[in-house]
Amino acid sequence: MITVVAERSVLQIDREALVHNAREIFRFSGKGIIAVVKSDAYGIGARWVAPILEKLPEVKAFAVACPEEGVVLRELGVRKEILVLGGLLPGDLDAVKEYRLTPVVSDIEHLRVIGGEDVPFHIKYDTGMGRLGFVEETLEDPRIEGVMSHLSTPADREFSLLQIKRFSSIVKRYPQGVKVHMESSAGLVYRIPFTTHVRVGLALYGEKPLKNYPLNLKPAITLRARIVSVKDLPPDHPVSYGGTYVTRRRTRVGVVAFGYADGLMKTLSNVGTLIYKGKEVPIIGNITMDMTMVDLTGTGARVGDWVTVVGEGRTFGDLARTAGTIPYELMCNVSSRVLREVI
Repeated sequence: MITVVAERSVLQIDREALVHNAREIFRFSGKGIIAVVKSDAYGIGARWVAPILEKLPEVKAFAVACPEEGVVLRELGVRKEILVLGGLLPGDLDAVKEYRLTPVVSDIEHLRVIGGEDVPFHIKYDTGMGRLGFVEETLEDPRIEGVMSHLSTPADREFSLLQIKRFSSIVKRYPQGVKVHMESSAGLVYRIPFTTHVRVGLALYGEKPLKNYPLNLKPAITLRARIVSVKDLPPDHPVSYGGTYVTRRRTRVGVVAFGYADGLMKTLSNVGTLIYKGKEVPIIGNITMDMTMVDLTGTGARVGDWVTVVGEGRTFGDLARTAGTIPYELMCNVSSRVLREVI
């Protein structure tokens, strides 16, 4: 027996926009794309995103954080190269070999995990990030297929150019023909002449990482939820836990089936807005685990209507600025109970 349930919240992935963004990144950079789909494609859903990107000739490889994520991609049918960015731990080697994953070696211990096995790998250098990567060491190993680094502060042009200069001197130590990649979504603006690939995630999904971003991206993600209750409250009536909001007039209050368990950060309480039929409606009271209250006065909204969290001109970046965070955190916070669908 099939049980039919109503959609309470949905994250829609625009296939056409995703393809457009990949092609725009390729047009702008002139380089093959390493599509970053770690953390379940930044919370969007690798099972929906990866098969679309896999078919594009502009996408040459994928990048994940750990072997487990690489295994998921292989089981989805991905055949292109999969880079494992987050290092190797003892016990990872079997999965790397069986699923043909390409580890990124950023510590001598990662190389010890590989041992003498015939496993190709990329090597990472720390040119100013202070996270993963060798600083000065040069490895001589015929299994090295790529050399990479990572820009820590792409908005800081002076420091980014210093990192690029450091990386340039490192790359010269390695044979011609190895893959070289440093540019992230934000780093694309530097058009580094000696890299062979770009390693991007955020821009694929239509999010612009910098002001005055020169790429013509299309929003690829819409996030919506439904109203489950509408009622009028009198003046001086508290709303939600803690009574942090009290009505100042007769107020039409809508309860939206989307809360912090779905990915809407609590810091948006009393300061953020949702969108109802093109109009921003204020979030009132504390956002709760499963529900958020909005002021629908004057809208004519009804139970079952949709409100937009991201979309209709608003990006994750826009919402993140209000929430006091970054778009990556909001995207990764969208929970698994939010339905995903490709449109």
